[in-house]
Amino acid sequence: PSQDPCMRANHERTVVHLDMDCFYAQVEMVLDPSLRELPLGIQQKNIIVTCNYPARARGVRKLQRLRSAFEACPDLVIRNGSNLKHYREA
Repeated sequence: PSQDPCMRANHERTVVHLDMDCFYAQVEMVLDPSLRELPLGIQQKNIIVTCNYPARARGVRKLQRLRSAFEACPDLVIRNGSNLKHYREA
C-alpha cells in the first residue's frame, strides 16, 4: 500500500481541469512547427475563433473579427479552422 495519504484516500469524485484555451492553434503548430513563434489565428467564417500566445501578445483576441485582428497585428498568420477533422483526431 502507498504511504502517500492522497493515494490512500477514497475519492468519491475526481475533478480534472484541462486548459484547452488555444487548442486549435496548438494543433496547427504541431502540424506545422514553423508556426510556433509566429502570431497565429484560427479563422472560422469571418472571425478569429482562437489564437496562440504570440498573437495575443500583439493584441489579437478570441472571437475577434478578421479586420480588427489584422489592424492589431498586420503580420498575423491565418489558418482556416472550418474543417474540424484534424482537431477531432488530435
